[in-house]
Amino acid sequence: MSKLAIHGGPRAKPTPYHRPNRYGKEELSQLKAVIESGNLMGPGGKVAEFEGLMKKVFGVKHVVMVTSGTAALHTALAALGVSEGDEVITTPMTDIGTVAAILALHAIPIFADIDLETRLISPQGARERITGRTKALITVHMAGMPCDMGAFLKISEETGVRLLEDCAQAHGGKYRGRFLGTIGHAAGFSMNESKQMSTGDGGFVFTNDDETGRIAGLFRDKTYLRDGSIGRGSQPIPFFAVNYRPTCLQAAVAIAQLGKLDGVVARRDEIVKRYYRELSGLRHLTLPKIVEGGQPSWWPLAAAYTGETPTRDELAAALQAEGVPVNTGMSAVSNTLRTELISRKKYYPLTDAVPGFWRDTVYDPDSCPNVDRLQQTVMRLPVDQRYTDEDIDQTISAVQKVWAHYFG
Repeated sequence: MSKLAIHGGPRAKPTPYHRPNRYGKEELSQLKAVIESGNLMGPGGKVAEFEGLMKKVFGVKHVVMVTSGTAALHTALAALGVSEGDEVITTPMTDIGTVAAILALHAIPIFADIDLETRLISPQGARERITGRTKALITVHMAGMPCDMGAFLKISEETGVRLLEDCAQAHGGKYRGRFLGTIGHAAGFSMNESKQMSTGDGGFVFTNDDETGRIAGLFRDKTYLRDGSIGRGSQPIPFFAVNYRPTCLQAAVAIAQLGKLDGVVARRDEIVKRYYRELSGLRHLTLPKIVEGGQPSWWPLAAAYTGETPTRDELAAALQAEGVPVNTGMSAVSNTLRTELISRKKYYPLTDAVPGFWRDTVYDPDSCPNVDRLQQTVMRLPVDQRYTDEDIDQTISAVQKVWAHYFG
């Protein structure tokens, strides 16, 4: 048996992962067209072109491009009618942008636990959190894995709660043949550097509802009407909104990235299928259960260690020494319930005053034990469309080597 690298042996992954520049001639060509047009400002030009292409590719009626995934969720919630004092259910295991979008509307985030097998928000857990004040429910397709949208649609139909899909990590994923983001009442996507489609930063909203689409389009641009129907000085400004307007430079890159999306999703799927085939039999290592009808658009794979000795962190350190960048967090925040933002309701940076809409809300930091359990056991295996077969061979060999050392 080869000695572990952490004990002075040779590394199973001796070479760096292959990660060439994901931006190339396609992006440069689109950017050149923008520069030559002399029109860098949205929401017309390349922004409108990108939105039109997305409608065709995903079969959705309305696409509204914005500046980030957080902006997309904020815009979508506003367009769905969420307002001060409304409750919005989501999972505490998500990017903080999901929660920020709720709080930005002076709505109240309510947290439901996850299912440990799927690693995703539990439909039953979400249903149990619904009250007369619940306006919306955000299903987070974490790490590109589809939530059980059939169960959530049933909840929405039975209760009237609006369904918002957080697709920040799930571009191109599907549920029962339908693209994620086209199933609920609306969806928000991110396009930061780590996503399947990247513009450096950016995002967009999907909806099939005309009124939701209309409001989202107004909300991202301070409610300005830019169709030429209103003269200067005559803007009606029908409600409060912000400036989440993207530039045509972002849209140009997004157009090029859209052309690569199918290949990105397919290559990531090839990689993860190898992990499932070659690592599923290892003791104390579990891989996510995919909901029936789900077709993920994989991000790093959320494996979990179920043993006790060695510890998860000792295993992770051994893998990292072998050259495998195993991550031990599902998100930047392990459990939002345990942040100062939620535990202290710390809304403002320079005062501890709690805004009125939030004053009477009480959170139990231990109310989502499955989130804590997963965050204590997760070992995210690397997934990137640019990785070569050799990269994956060596990654799998490293995991097998470490497991052989500790578990025979």
